[in-house]
Amino acid sequence: MKKLLSFLLAAVLMISIAACSGTPNNAGTGDSTTAKPSATPEGSESPDDLDPILSGEKPELNILTYYTTFSMPEQPAYKVVEEMTGYKVNWFNLPQENPDEKLLLEISGGTSYDLLMRMSSNQANQLFTQNALYDMKPLLDKYGTNILAGVSEMALDAVTTEDGVIYAIPHEAFDGPQPGGDPYGILKGGIGFNTKYLEELGKEMPTNLGDLYDVLKAYTDKTGKPALTTVASGWLNYVLAGFGMGDAGWYEVDGEYLPRIKHPNMVDYLAYMQKLYKEGLLDNDMPINTGATAKEKFTNGTTLAYPVMFWDIDGIYDAFKAVGSDAKVEVATFLAKDVNTDPTIYVRQGVANLTCIPKTAKNPEHAINWFNIISDKDNFKKIYIGEEGVSYEIKDGSYYPIFPAFQDYTNSDKFTGVVQTDVVFQMWQARARKTEAMAEMYDQMNSRVEEYEVRNYYESYAASLEGVRNNQAALDTMVNDKLIQAIASGEDPQTAIDNIIAEWDKTGGKEYQAAMQKWYADNKDTMKQ
Repeated sequence: MKKLLSFLLAAVLMISIAACSGTPNNAGTGDSTTAKPSATPEGSESPDDLDPILSGEKPELNILTYYTTFSMPEQPAYKVVEEMTGYKVNWFNLPQENPDEKLLLEISGGTSYDLLMRMSSNQANQLFTQNALYDMKPLLDKYGTNILAGVSEMALDAVTTEDGVIYAIPHEAFDGPQPGGDPYGILKGGIGFNTKYLEELGKEMPTNLGDLYDVLKAYTDKTGKPALTTVASGWLNYVLAGFGMGDAGWYEVDGEYLPRIKHPNMVDYLAYMQKLYKEGLLDNDMPINTGATAKEKFTNGTTLAYPVMFWDIDGIYDAFKAVGSDAKVEVATFLAKDVNTDPTIYVRQGVANLTCIPKTAKNPEHAINWFNIISDKDNFKKIYIGEEGVSYEIKDGSYYPIFPAFQDYTNSDKFTGVVQTDVVFQMWQARARKTEAMAEMYDQMNSRVEEYEVRNYYESYAASLEGVRNNQAALDTMVNDKLIQAIASGEDPQTAIDNIIAEWDKTGGKEYQAAMQKWYADNKDTMKQ
């Protein structure tokens, strides 16, 4: 069914783009109250045909971004950006569930968004392979001085095809050790435990996979309930770390660059997850859980543990209070295999998400101009964290929020352009501490970071390669679905992994791996290891 749906969506998209026309769809999902943008009229001009002079009246811009729980126009940053740029922006949001499918339907229907802001690499690649995105190079050369200064050469290469087409603006991750080598702040999440339940069990926080099993089993044996809940995903990265993998999706093993599914420890990982599932320690609804349902099971007291990012902690505590609980959360970050080993920590440095211009855009030049203005370093800082001495302060080289003024910047990161990652990381430290609970969780997650082996990974820089963009989305979906099935079914782990690999190879995986292998060989010497 998923394959059929993907095929139909792709077909619709190709037909729509070829026709260069469309009819408005239903309104975009989210809290925005603005009207739906209209479809682009047939025969509309391309950016190369438009007058490059931007001195006339500025049009309203329609921007689609990812799901948010708040209304973009109600954020203080909205007014700051409007005054800074002179543009009124109508914001639309993708839904929380099935955003990729919704995006394809929106664009295939001809809905005229001027920017698709902060799309995933899979989303951008799917649109690009369907010829639905502009080549942004001419626009960037004319109007994107700040943008081009704000991205690294590797990041720009990651969105540039073999024939020189730039199909997106890359927003780079800044998770890795920054200049100076300080690794503090690289860990953002882990398996969160309800400390009240841990105390009742007489258990300490687990640091390895054996401890994790013992803690989860103790809870399930006592309550009859699953101890760990998570979303409908076949991966649990904090457990993967105990098997030499962690967050990364690709690994060098004996000189070969391998996808995660081909890592030699995948069989053992699957066996471990099957054990948790079979014994009822892992939520048996995991294959169908949404983020909301999994979170609710944790916050209403049904489960002991749930994967937590530090920026979610205030919402979790609010949910605890709503059910009359005074529980707190402590987080196990990346788990070791046993007491004699260390976890393997991979830290993402690469392209986090992408901003694109669809061919249905009415105002591509103005869209680039708007984005270029918010990518100026001073403008970026003003949007992101405000003014020194008013909303933030610098102590010992680290940024700290000033309350209550900093509360205005809670969601301001959604309105920012691009600047170099070392600049962002410094300012981001204030955002990591923007509430007392967040600051405490952030510091707790990183309290042992210097004990860990940190390996940077850069695989997202290869996203523009033909063999990657043509295969990544479909293969990622297939592997994840098959892995979930294998966890739930209890199929022999070796047989399950062998079958997934066989399907991976015959459905584009060989092309994908060959592209990644060559890219890694060409670039590994320039990467930090």
